[in-house]
Amino acid sequence: MIEMRGVTKLFQGEKAVDSISLTVHKGTIYGLLGSNGAGKTTLLKTLAGIYSPETGTVKVEGEPVFENPGMKQRIMFMPDSPYFFPQSSISQMAAFYRSIYPQWSQSRFKELGAVFPLDTKRKLSRFSKGMQRQASFWLALCCMPDVLIMDEPIDGLDPVMRRQIKNLLFQEVAERQLTVIISSHNLREIEDLCDHVGIMHAGKMLIEKDLDDLKADTHKVQVAFRDERHEAAISAKLQVLHQERRGSVNLYIVKGESERIAKVFEVYEPYVFDLLPLTLEEIFIYEMGDAGYDAQPIIL
Repeated sequence: MIEMRGVTKLFQGEKAVDSISLTVHKGTIYGLLGSNGAGKTTLLKTLAGIYSPETGTVKVEGEPVFENPGMKQRIMFMPDSPYFFPQSSISQMAAFYRSIYPQWSQSRFKELGAVFPLDTKRKLSRFSKGMQRQASFWLALCCMPDVLIMDEPIDGLDPVMRRQIKNLLFQEVAERQLTVIISSHNLREIEDLCDHVGIMHAGKMLIEKDLDDLKADTHKVQVAFRDERHEAAISAKLQVLHQERRGSVNLYIVKGESERIAKVFEVYEPYVFDLLPLTLEEIFIYEMGDAGYDAQPIIL
């Protein structure tokens, strides 16, 4: 289990991460979302023990991560831009990782050669961005980490390889109880992968919930009232994240239990009432809007 408690990280006096606490249970996939500059990469690097926080603690299975070589041998961090030694090949990088990760599996390396059709002798600098990303996954999975932390890992991968990667991650989680933390702007992929999500903005954690609970807690309502005065009454009774009118129909994005939302609207006996589910991307957009980070109208 990963536990972060009250962590703050500063850069030149600015809080990149501001008093964040979170828990990631063993054998789960945790999705970290947020606006640009929210502090996601800083948070991931602090979890991986690359950065030392100014305040707070980061522990994996009760042990601190920073300056703990034994624990870091059980953690793999994949940055948003793959890094390899200059002029190195996959075989040479595999030899390096084998020397520092005691759980390295050579048999797994050979097995995954069938999944990643890459020339192990060719210099990695000559690979495309997507091929370098494949090589990063190949090497990371062969290190057999207990915790895999990934920053924008699917960027540059084609749809077929994305599916392969997701299947491999599901397999590792099911068979080895691998714990995965993944940050991505591709919310469709996060929705497919994750059990739990956290949404960051301006260094703070806005929401941290089980994905199913998060989706069950935010709803889209389409309603046509019999009386326009009913429209104004709704905002006083429910937590409305967004409201707009489309002709005679009102659209609401509302937080809360579906049963309670339905009861509030049904009191007014509307002509039309539909309670609809939201995608993770829609939830993200409306939560960001509620936090003051929203698309503004632009006139050119």
